[in-house]
Amino acid sequence: MTSERRGALDRLAALLTGLGRPDPDPVELAELLWLAVRSERTPDGGPADRPDGRAAPGGPGPDGPSPGRRPEPAGPLLPLHLPVADPADGTAAAGTVATPSAPMLARPLDLQRALRPLKRRVPDPHRALLDEDATADRLAEALRGPAPVHWLPVLRPSTERWLSLRLVLDCGPTMALWRPLAREFALLLRQTGAFRQVGSARLTADGALTGAQPGPRVVTLLISDGMGPQWRPGPAGERWYRTLGALLRRGPVAVVQPLPERLWPLTALPAVPGVLAAPAAGVANAGYAFRPLEHPVGPGPVLPVLEADPEWLANWATLVGSSGGAEVVGAALRIGPVPTGTAGAPTADPTGLDAEELVRRFRAVASREAYTLAGLAALTTPALPVLRLLQRAAFARPRPQQLAELVVSGLLTERPGHQDRFDFRPGVRDLLVHTLPRSVTHQAVGLLIRVGEQIAARAGLVPNELAAIAATDTEGAPLTAETRPFALVSPAALGIVGLREPAAAPAAGTARIGPHGARAVLLALAPDRAGAAELRELVTALGNPEQVGMRPDHIWLGLDEVADFRRALRRAEQEADSILLVYLSGTPAGVEGLLGELLGRHPRLVLMLDLVGGAAPELSQPRVVMLRRPSDRSLAAVCNEVLRTGRFGGPPELDLRDFATELAERADPGVRLQVELPEPMLFTRNPAGQRYCYLGRAPGDDPAVDRFVADLGEEVWQLTDLAVATRQPGAVARCEVFVPLYEREYFRSSRCGREWAAFARRTDLSRGFVPVFGRPVGHLELPYTARQLNYRDQQYGDDYARLGLFGLPQQQYELAVHRIAARIVEVAERHRIPPGHPVGLAALPNAFR
Repeated sequence: MTSERRGALDRLAALLTGLGRPDPDPVELAELLWLAVRSERTPDGGPADRPDGRAAPGGPGPDGPSPGRRPEPAGPLLPLHLPVADPADGTAAAGTVATPSAPMLARPLDLQRALRPLKRRVPDPHRALLDEDATADRLAEALRGPAPVHWLPVLRPSTERWLSLRLVLDCGPTMALWRPLAREFALLLRQTGAFRQVGSARLTADGALTGAQPGPRVVTLLISDGMGPQWRPGPAGERWYRTLGALLRRGPVAVVQPLPERLWPLTALPAVPGVLAAPAAGVANAGYAFRPLEHPVGPGPVLPVLEADPEWLANWATLVGSSGGAEVVGAALRIGPVPTGTAGAPTADPTGLDAEELVRRFRAVASREAYTLAGLAALTTPALPVLRLLQRAAFARPRPQQLAELVVSGLLTERPGHQDRFDFRPGVRDLLVHTLPRSVTHQAVGLLIRVGEQIAARAGLVPNELAAIAATDTEGAPLTAETRPFALVSPAALGIVGLREPAAAPAAGTARIGPHGARAVLLALAPDRAGAAELRELVTALGNPEQVGMRPDHIWLGLDEVADFRRALRRAEQEADSILLVYLSGTPAGVEGLLGELLGRHPRLVLMLDLVGGAAPELSQPRVVMLRRPSDRSLAAVCNEVLRTGRFGGPPELDLRDFATELAERADPGVRLQVELPEPMLFTRNPAGQRYCYLGRAPGDDPAVDRFVADLGEEVWQLTDLAVATRQPGAVARCEVFVPLYEREYFRSSRCGREWAAFARRTDLSRGFVPVFGRPVGHLELPYTARQLNYRDQQYGDDYARLGLFGLPQQQYELAVHRIAARIVEVAERHRIPPGHPVGLAALPNAFR
């Protein structure tokens, strides 16, 4: 290497080090140079100039913008707002936009590199590999002699990844804010390739750890903010600490804390800095030595606590993975047999403080980035996805700890029913705006434009996370929106994101797969028994009025009947007024001749190809093509799952393109899915938009029951995407779980008896019922059908069967509500009761008589 090139590499390494990154190794420098050559883009994102000095295609001309300067957007900009239910807010918007948010982990590649010490391979005792060279040599030696050739292949031991990982998510009352962080962290760990497998488990607020127990060579990472009752004195804490003590004696365990280190003393995990030492690789926490830097700690096994940061994770990986033992700097605490400290959170209640005192306290302890983020949030709507977008647009190195400081600062209050939507406390917003630098307030419009650019850049690449509202000039019903916009986007970018009109009916010219003009022809070549059953289930779903809703006589299914398929296809072409859906399954070679016959046959022909092995053929038709291995789930099986469960947070009816996006997310790992659908085609109803449990309650207003409905809804929402419905027409026909609230007034109501009968028409008493014993009532006073259920379940507490839910003390009541919510989620996931047909309650009998 010449001295000139070596000097350039040294300058590049010095530049990266000056930006705060660790010293790059030769592999990282080579990857960086390769990426720079491949991308051919300037640091500001524009195309680079060619070596001869001419501008690259699409780059700025002689009069274009200078490099490094952000071009001004051409044309008008449209504001994006968040929807609200309060009619007092603005109602000038007329279209909804499915909007992606920004990631919470800003340096995923660095986090993956931090786990390199764990990427060891060890011999696999259960597998061996053929050594081809040694086998060939042995055979050649055997053939030299005159005797008959007797030889055996040469096998060498196979290797496997050293460790498996179990990721545990704390499901405490404050952890709903950090679910996006947990999802991103789980995906990052699965993509590293450092572990044999990555499992998951959940730590509930009552101290129970769900999921399989870890075996040998398993490390455990727990994502928790240390604020839940399972970390504090009480029954939940004692239960969890017994489990945690066993884990610390079994293998390596660490906590990933979303809050910054300066806030840890306010939690139930007040880890202190010190030096951690492990005698060998992979030893359990009980074998760690810990020497705190300041105050001594008591006896007990050590639990390391980490920030979600590459440097912290790298130190922990070195501690676990160094074969000769290691000493690293970190933070930890000793775990005793029971939690120590106070039962409640030590932070003071900010309710009694005025705005000036709240801002002063926050400024005294917050980082500079967190304080700036609070001021930027005062310019717009303080919702969690919006704060992530603002943080990404404003800071060069955003970190989840900055967002955590703002959320727990006391400046914000949570909106009822929305755990990711906040309001500033009275007077706080004005103070924060006035404390912002004048340059920041003058550049507020530019900040909103940068947020809009992020949304447009991530559209279609990541799942949508929030439903925004855009002001348009189209006709339609007005939608209620926040008065402050959180982004400014161009009309072109809005087209990329995807603007939806609020009208329920499809727009003129939109194709519709529905009950009348659409036809479907399905053919599977050489299917096995499972594949044939999945295809028949897909035919049932296509004909189900609650799903796709095609007429059964418009659907043709064939299994290895190619001649009949051709006849059915010709007949369907003549009769199809809207969509002709053709599903083919088999090998590429087996369906090649049929594909040639399909091209250009119908103006709205949609192909769904399930190809096993090989490569996808070149097609010009609108298509959804799945390329899979024989062991993967078929396209029909994934279609059935999406039709049954829908898309959570989506519109009432799914477009075929939205449906294909869900297919890609639900398909097995390694499966390739190609989608080419140029025009909108409404395909199916979205059951996930109506997925809830129904609470049967006595008529009239009861404050205790109203409070239970709110508490139960919050607990269920934290555990899953179910919602609690009550007194909603048609909800009994679509709910997955029926929750009758046992009271005398409930069983005296004929309407409640008919609601029970409506749900009982869809299932039996052993599936879908979760009774709640609200107030004491004699067993013989209950109707016969209500006596068949276990309504005095002891898992809700010892006093539950005697006093009823509403007679319990506060702490027991909260624990019982949490366990009822967990039971509802368990029943919903286990039984998956399909929706029924809405029936008028007046036509049903009273199940209580």
